[in-house]
Amino acid sequence: MLSPHLVQNTGLARTAGLKTSAKSGEHTQSAQEAAKAHSEHLKKVEEEHKRMLERYAESNTILDRYSVMPGKSSDYMSILQRITSENASEIRREKQPLVLKRISDSFVETYLPFKDNLNLREDYVNYYGDIRLGKVLEDLDRLAGAVAYKHASDANGDLAPIVFVTASVDRIDLKTTLSPNRNYRLVGTVTYVGFSSMEIHIQAQAVPEPDEPSDPEPNLVARFTMVGRDKYTGKASQVNPLLLEDESQRRLVKVSEQIKEHKKSVAQANLTKRPPSADERLVIHQLWLETSKYQNSMYGSRVNLPEDMVWLDQTIMESVTVCFPSERNVHNKIFGGYLMRLAHELSFANGSVFTQSRPSYVSLDDFSFKKPVNIGSILRLKSQVVYSEPENKTFQVAVSADVIDNMRNTAERTNTFYFNFCCPGGVVRRIVPRSYEDMMKYLEGRRRAQTGKIISKLQSEMQNQ
Repeated sequence: MLSPHLVQNTGLARTAGLKTSAKSGEHTQSAQEAAKAHSEHLKKVEEEHKRMLERYAESNTILDRYSVMPGKSSDYMSILQRITSENASEIRREKQPLVLKRISDSFVETYLPFKDNLNLREDYVNYYGDIRLGKVLEDLDRLAGAVAYKHASDANGDLAPIVFVTASVDRIDLKTTLSPNRNYRLVGTVTYVGFSSMEIHIQAQAVPEPDEPSDPEPNLVARFTMVGRDKYTGKASQVNPLLLEDESQRRLVKVSEQIKEHKKSVAQANLTKRPPSADERLVIHQLWLETSKYQNSMYGSRVNLPEDMVWLDQTIMESVTVCFPSERNVHNKIFGGYLMRLAHELSFANGSVFTQSRPSYVSLDDFSFKKPVNIGSILRLKSQVVYSEPENKTFQVAVSADVIDNMRNTAERTNTFYFNFCCPGGVVRRIVPRSYEDMMKYLEGRRRAQTGKIISKLQSEMQNQ
């Protein structure tokens, strides 16, 4: 007969065994559930990846149909054919009746799948492992052109005999740094239509992961103005009017009109047309009082500036490029996006020297393409740091683009870009002008810094519509 103590111990052992078995079963069940959840997550990621590739292929088809780059559109004639063929001609197409278009009719999207396409990532990544913003600027201009051509197409979606050019870039704001480990979706639509012009709103946002919100905040917001010309006469050609379907779309147009009016008022007060305002004259005088002691002493010798200041005329950096046919658009002119990339990369190099650090791109201010750049042109880019706000760690670099005529030894200005940077980890010195010409450059930079904040605010309001 077993002792009561032994029986008790045996019972405890059985109870412990049952508890251990129960815990083991719970652990096994928990592991199975985790494995199942992980498998479902992987399946969801794979399905999303497949859908993104399908959307990517579909968007490329649309971009090919309404392309601004050579070799894409059906009526394109290569530059070699145009040069070698004396009787180069094409079938003249008559313009079809105007079609009332909705905002959604001009919708075009494309993808930059840096995460999933290693070859694409290799083309876009820079020395620091970040995305080259200059390459993205090219994509934005290409997308804006596709949106314009799609909006101007006829009722069947066929291309109209209209040539579109980028008249101006109103603003490009980088809200969040682009990562090479994410996929991005670029979306463009028409938000305002004039007689022959249209404003195009573009935004870039990260393709959400399965566990992220389906509609993330945009990483980048841009506004382009495209102008249409008759393909055969070169005159302004009326584009399809815009149908506004609801109150939110009417508010979009209202914001576009506000930006347009603000640009008009700024253009009227241009320093080449009107002298500086009373407040700006006070700024100039104060700068002169503050820096005159550094320019000349009583013996006529110069005195060095303090370390936290630099003369505006000492921040110049230049580059010269020969424009080859590989960078042309369908109109056999140098692609505007390519010019933006060259200007951005030069401004970044200048900003790096200015701060002795690595600046971060913030925005591209309003500028206009005054003249096209022909294939074979010698293009000179000249950059200067024209304005800075050391207290905010921000500065502005102006890049002027001139086409050099080597036969006549002259240069013609095509446009001037204005890039804004910030450099939290570097030293942003105070820019001080020395001559009257530099004073005007400084005031222009100051104006643009103020105007840019207004347009950026209006764009944010548009985004929230």
